[in-house]
Amino acid sequence: MLYAALLCLAIQAADQSALPAGQKYVATRQSEEVTKPTPQSAQGYFDQGVAYMRAGDYGSAIAPLKKALELNPDLAAAHGPLGYSLLAQGYATEAIPQFEAIHDKAGLGIAQLETGDLPNAVQNLEAAVAARPDDPDLVYYLARASGLMSKQLYDSLLASHPGSARANEAFADNYAAVRQTSQAEAYYLKVIKERPDLPGVHLALGQMYAAANQWKPAEEAFRAEAKLQPGSAEAAYRLGYALLQDGNTREARLELSRADRLQPDMPETLYALGKAESSETNYAAAEKAWNRVIALEKTGPIASQAHFGLATIYRKQGKTEDAAREMKLFEESRPAEKQ
Repeated sequence: MLYAALLCLAIQAADQSALPAGQKYVATRQSEEVTKPTPQSAQGYFDQGVAYMRAGDYGSAIAPLKKALELNPDLAAAHGPLGYSLLAQGYATEAIPQFEAIHDKAGLGIAQLETGDLPNAVQNLEAAVAARPDDPDLVYYLARASGLMSKQLYDSLLASHPGSARANEAFADNYAAVRQTSQAEAYYLKVIKERPDLPGVHLALGQMYAAANQWKPAEEAFRAEAKLQPGSAEAAYRLGYALLQDGNTREARLELSRADRLQPDMPETLYALGKAESSETNYAAAEKAWNRVIALEKTGPIASQAHFGLATIYRKQGKTEDAAREMKLFEESRPAEKQ
C-alpha cells in the first residue's frame, strides 16, 4: 500500500532547496529514470534517493537512502524519506526505527498499525491527528487502528467471558449497529435481566427503539436510564425528545429543561426544548431557545429549522415582518443544508 500524502510530506521535509548547485537530481515521470552523476557523498546518495521517491520509485529509493545514513549517521533528513520508502514497500518493521529517530508520530503510527502494535499505533496516530486534524489520511489510519483495536478487545471479551452481561451487551451493540432490531433487543433485555442497574444499557436500548420510531418503548428505556443516572444530560435529553415525539409535550418540556440545566448550550437540546415550549404556547421561551440555537450554530440543519420555528411562532402572534424575515433566512439556509 502506498501512503501518497505522507510520502509527499516526507519529500517536502527533505529540503532540496538547501542543496548546493549541481547536487539536485531530476526524475522524469514518464520513464521513472533518474538522471544523476555518481554519488560521491552521503548528500549525493540522499539526493538520489529523494529523486527516486519523486519519480514514485520507492523501491529504488531505499538503497541510496540507506547508503546516505551509512556514510553519515547524523543526516537526520534521510530518516523520514527512508522510513516512508520502506513503508511503501511493505517493510513496516524496518521503517519503525527510522520514524523513531526523528519522532515522526504519523509514520510511526502507520508502521505500528501495519505490524499489529495497535495500542501504540492508536497513541501515536492520535498525536499526529491532533497536530494535523485536517489530514484525511491520518484520520483514516487512526480510525482503522482504533477499529481494529476495538475488535481485538471485543474478541478477547467474548472469548474470556462468554455469556456474561458485558459479552451480551457487545452482541447487542453489534446487532443494533446493523439495525437487526429483534436480535439486539433480545441481547439488551438479557443484560438488563442480569444487571438491571448497569449504566448505559437502557440508554442504548432506547436509542435502538428511537431509530425504529418506536417512541413508547424508547420512552420507557430512557426513563429507566434517567432514573439510574439523574445527572446524565443525555438521558434527560433522550427522554424529553421521546416524550415530545409521543405527544407528551408538558413532561417533555420538563425533561428537556433539566437536560439544558445539566449541560447548557447543546443545540439539539435547545431546539427540542423550543418545540416543546412552542407546543405549550410558551412562545417567549421558545423564541429564546431557538435564538440561542442560531447563535450557537449560525448555519446548518438545526439552525435552519430554528429559523422555521421562529417564523411559525411569529406568524401565530401576528408579527408578520419578523415571520417574513425568519422565513427568508430559512429558505436561504436550505441549499447549504442539502450540500
